[in-house]
Amino acid sequence: MARGFPGVPMRSGSQRPVPGLLEWAEEYLKKHGIYKPRLNAELMLSHCTGRSRTELYAYPEMDISPHAKQAFFRCVRRRAEREPLQYVTGVSDFRRLELAVDSRVLIPRPETETLVERALEILREAGGHPLVVDVGTGSGCIALSLAKEHPEAVVHATDGSGEALQAARENASRLGLEGLVDFHLGDLLLALPGWMRGKVDLVVSNPPYVRESDFPSLPPEVREHEPHAALVAGPRGTEVHARLVEQSLSWLSPGGRLLMECGEDQVEELCSLLESAGYAGVRKGKDLTGRPRMVEGRHAGRAVAA
Repeated sequence: MARGFPGVPMRSGSQRPVPGLLEWAEEYLKKHGIYKPRLNAELMLSHCTGRSRTELYAYPEMDISPHAKQAFFRCVRRRAEREPLQYVTGVSDFRRLELAVDSRVLIPRPETETLVERALEILREAGGHPLVVDVGTGSGCIALSLAKEHPEAVVHATDGSGEALQAARENASRLGLEGLVDFHLGDLLLALPGWMRGKVDLVVSNPPYVRESDFPSLPPEVREHEPHAALVAGPRGTEVHARLVEQSLSWLSPGGRLLMECGEDQVEELCSLLESAGYAGVRKGKDLTGRPRMVEGRHAGRAVAA
């Protein structure tokens, strides 16, 4: 048995090591309250062996090296301690990208893929070489997706965390997208160079929107591991949205769009905020499950002076 892992079956070193390892890991994770323990086990063993899940089942007798076994045991222990699977494996799939993720950045969510889809629609409507800014880029999932899927766009990204920006730059490099996104450190749109003021065609953002009072009830994977600043906005949960609504009036071109992800119960408040601020064409957008999770508005007049 592996040191520090009581209960690892001896059959994991037999003629069918894959089923033995998966069965042990599934049971171990189940005892620790992990949702979908079998899937978690498969993904971690695939990660540690470099073999696809299909290969694991097609060749159950494949040799698992001692190094791969030890790596798998460490992964299982980390997951049992409620570390997110994406941090354990170090990767997260998002649209057409495989992003490297760790505790520096929020793990990309499927809902944000819908935000990107709407952003792409706006960019296609704009034509030419639209200027777009991803605010609070984190892993770079939004900015890099837009750069890859709409290469005509001129893409910039901002974040208040230097560590997050470094992670985004690393993802740009590993995905072959280096140089296609300009990254800026600073407070929301104020991180941008002055020449961009009044010229931005699209501001897109998945800002923090968890209320402080809701934070203790989040799953331990989120509460104990993901960056607090990327999750919690303040008492209302819409504080960052409100600042972005105000700032965007100075940076958007006439007719430029502001597109933001939010909580389902924040949509009405944010639509009212956009209308009160003078945005036109205010609308809601739904996520993959049909729930309202996006708001957008169009700059109706001249760019606001600094």
